[in-house]
Amino acid sequence: MKDIMTLRPFNINDAETILSWCKDKYAFRLWSADRYKDFPAQLEEMMEQYTGENMFPLTAIVGEEIIGHILLRFPSEDKSVIRFGFVIVDDSKRGKGYGKQMLHLAVDYAQQELGAQKITIGVFCDNLSAVECYKSIGFYITGEDAYSIDGEEWKGYEMELILYQ
Repeated sequence: MKDIMTLRPFNINDAETILSWCKDKYAFRLWSADRYKDFPAQLEEMMEQYTGENMFPLTAIVGEEIIGHILLRFPSEDKSVIRFGFVIVDDSKRGKGYGKQMLHLAVDYAQQELGAQKITIGVFCDNLSAVECYKSIGFYITGEDAYSIDGEEWKGYEMELILYQ
C-alpha cells in the first residue's frame, strides 16, 4: 500500500527541514527563483514570504514525516485563480511519486477549499523533472518568460491547469 500523504498548514517548525532540501545555490534558485536574497535562506525570511491574507503555505506529510511543501496564493483580486509556488519535495524522496501526490492534493485543496477555477505556476525550463511532473497532472505550457537570477538570464515556462467545476 502506498504511503498516505496529507497536507497541513505550514508552520515555522517546518522551515528548517524544508530549507535543508536545497543543497546548493543552484537547487535553491530552482526552488525559490529570486524571492530570497541569499543562499542559504534564513528561517525568518521563509516566514516573511507567507505574510498576507491571500497566502496558503502547506506542508506535505506522511505520518509525522515532512515530505514536501507548496504555497498556494491568490495572485490578484480575482479569487478564481490560484498560483502555486515554492513547490519542493525532500530530495532524498524524489522519484517515488510524492511530488505528483502532493500536487494532486494541492489541486483538490485549491478547488474545494479555495474555489479555484484555474491554477498557474512558473517553472524554469531547465527543471525538466518538475516540468514533466506538472504536465503529468494536467498542466500545460502557456508561455515563456526570462528572469534575472544572480546576474544570469534563466528561462522559464508559465503553465496552467483549468479546473472544471
